[in-house]
Order: sequence, then structure tokens, then C-alpha cells
Amino acid sequence: MQASGPMTTPSLPLTPTDLIAASSSVLQTGGYRLVEDGFPEWDSTSSRLFEDEYNVVGVAVFTTFTELLRSWTGLQGLLVDVISGKVGSTEGKAWDGYLVLLTGGMAPSAELDIEAIRYDTTRLRKLVATGEDLSGAGDVERLLRPLLPLHAGQGSAIQGSALDRLPDFLTEHDINRDTTTLLVKSFVDQEPLMEALHRRQGVE
Repeated sequence: MQASGPMTTPSLPLTPTDLIAASSSVLQTGGYRLVEDGFPEWDSTSSRLFEDEYNVVGVAVFTTFTELLRSWTGLQGLLVDVISGKVGSTEGKAWDGYLVLLTGGMAPSAELDIEAIRYDTTRLRKLVATGEDLSGAGDVERLLRPLLPLHAGQGSAIQGSALDRLPDFLTEHDINRDTTTLLVKSFVDQEPLMEALHRRQGVE
């Protein structure tokens, strides 16, 4: 009789407390500041508000996917209000807003609802993860990586992202800045690049 192999213990799903703690740690380590004053709806056991020089990030966690699906549009409206208030008080500075939606619960087998949220960029960009995506704190970091600064060498952070710096870099090499800025924006907004170029040529 052959000996059976070692039994693996399935990992327990991350709780809302785990998800808030992990996302807060990742963002604050990446240079974000926790906003605690003035926005009580973003200072709870299930939600946090962060900002850095470029972005405002609202993080919300849920016990179940159904709860996430029911609540995300209201949270999006609250975060849009936060950003609108900041723009009014910072001399019209442009802020990028991100809504991070996390649950340790499993989504239905059909992921149409998740994809609809992810690709809805009409008001804010959304990062969404469910129990299928989140087996440990490292998965939270991977999800939030697009919001974090790049690092050049040990401990030195490059402010912004490579995409933020691309128009300046290409301008130095005599490539039109307006075109580059348009392409970067289209890429971030998940729009077809050629369609954006055609629209620009039509305007010109």
C-alpha cells in the first residue's frame, strides 16, 4: 500500500480586517498618507482614504461579493465628492481617483459583474479583487502595485510612475508631447490607442 502524500491545509479566506490591514500597510509603505479628518464615511472598520501627491485612493472591504456589488456605486459617489472638494481647495490641481474594492468572498461563476466594474472608468478607476484573487497579503500588494511609485535602487522612490514621466522623456527626443499625453491617457483609461489617434487627427 502506497503512503499518501502530505496533506495540504487550505488557506483560510482573508477577513475584512485582514484586507484593511494589508492594503493600509502597502499604501502607507508606498508613500500614501492616511486621511483621517473630515471624511468620517472613509474612516471605519471597512473603509479607508489615502492620498499622495498625485492620487486619492478609497479602499473598501466587504464580507461577501454580494455586499460589494450592492455598495460600490454609492462608494464611488462618495469618493468623487472627496476629489471634487480637494480640487476646489488646491487651486485646481488634477487628482487621479482610484476605488479599491476587496472581498474575501467568492464571486459567482460568471464574472460579468466583476468585469463590468473593472472596466467602468466613467468616473473613477476601479481595482477589484475577490476570494479567487486573494489568498494572502502578497496578493493585496500585487493588486495595488499600479498605485505605487517605482523604485530606483535601494529605498529611493521615483515620484509618480513611468507613464507620468513618458511625455517629458519623449519631448526631449523631439516627439510631440500632446500626442504622447493623449496616448498615455488612452492607455490608462483602457481605450483603443489607434482610435484616440484618429480622433486627434480629425480635430487637427
